[in-house]
Amino acid sequence: MAYSEIINEIQEQINDNQALITSHTESVLEKQGEIEELEARISLLQQQFTGLNQLKVNAQSLVDNQNIVDVNLNVNVTGAGEGSSVIRHSGSTSV
Repeated sequence: MAYSEIINEIQEQINDNQALITSHTESVLEKQGEIEELEARISLLQQQFTGLNQLKVNAQSLVDNQNIVDVNLNVNVTGAGEGSSVIRHSGSTSV
C-alpha cells in the first residue's frame, strides 16, 4: 500500500468523522428545540391545572351553598307624626 493510499484512507475517516459530528450537532439542536417546545407546553398545562383546580373549588362552593338564600330587605317608612319608624332586616336563611 502506497503512502498516498494511507493518506486517502485517513482523509476518508476524517470526512466520515466530521459528517457524524455535524449530524449529531444537528440532532442536538433539534432535540433542544423539542425540549423548549415541551417546556412551553408544560407551562401552559400548569396554568390550566391551576385554573381547573380553582374552577373545582368554585363549583364545590356552589354545591355547598345551593340551599342557602341570602335575603336583604330594606324598608323605609316615613310618617308625619309620632310612631314613625324605619324597619331594617338583613340576614341569611336556609331552605
